Amino acid sequence: MRDPSASLNSDARERLARTRDALKEANDRIGAGRAWYEGVRQSYSGEAGHDGK
Repeated sequence: MRDPSASLNSDARERLARTRDALKEANDRIGAGRAWYEGVRQSYSGEAGHDGK
């Protein structure tokens, strides 16, 4: 007979791993969006390609 608590714990670990992976992907997308937006801002302000000096 299988231990029912073992399958529940395994399922919780799997869900935790999926959540962690989804959060990492979301954070990566937010970072990419932030970088894109900063590039747009710089292009409108005439700073694109300058080193800030």
